[in-house]
Amino acid sequence: MGGDDSLQAFAAKWRAAWPEQTVLELFIPRPQRRMAVAWACLLAELHSAAFTLEHEAVREGKSRWWAEELQRLPGGAARHPVTQELAAVPAPFAGIAAPLLAVIRDVPIQAGNTAGLFARLRPFAEAVSACEAALFGGRARDTDADAVIADWLVWRLPDGLQAFDRGMLPLHLQARHGLSESALPALRRDWLAELDAAVPRAPAGNWFREAQRRFLRRRIQALAADAGIRPGPGHVWDAWRALRSR
Repeated sequence: MGGDDSLQAFAAKWRAAWPEQTVLELFIPRPQRRMAVAWACLLAELHSAAFTLEHEAVREGKSRWWAEELQRLPGGAARHPVTQELAAVPAPFAGIAAPLLAVIRDVPIQAGNTAGLFARLRPFAEAVSACEAALFGGRARDTDADAVIADWLVWRLPDGLQAFDRGMLPLHLQARHGLSESALPALRRDWLAELDAAVPRAPAGNWFREAQRRFLRRRIQALAADAGIRPGPGHVWDAWRALRSR
């Protein structure tokens, strides 16, 4: 994405959190690049609004604003720089609004196990997957929603385990390890193993989600090894392979 504009600040925040995305951008055809960056930024903003805000009134207010923005998008009335970039694309953005609001009513989410957690997040993720199929071609596969959910949960690591909602950590892991400072390494290790197992092994239904699926597996491995997230040859390979699936 070139030029200084109102989208740039949101893109910079996204790249800082996920530096491997700079590799993906090199492979995206120029006509699709701004749209792909805007979509990634929108996902980051929705994740922040729904899952990271401790105070209920702030979380609800921000999420309701985004729900309204998603409903306005198909009518060409977008107000935010990120959604304005997506306004010309025919995708079911409005379908994300209701699942988003349903999710925030459950936050902080306390599911008994990983399967239960994924089930509670699936309607939201399925609405996201439907938009990605419209934006990037292909069609939403059943496993794409699982890839989206795993993405959201890994975004909360490593700091989220000490946040107000324990990063949505399932109760069976909390019961197994407890929540003391000394238990955190083993707790995180087991959670990362469960998240790694939850990432679909089958390719995603479109190139954008396929790139995220591949990047996610590398990020889980890096977190498990207490290593920093640095773009490398593996990310180049992942991005190239994902774009070849177009």
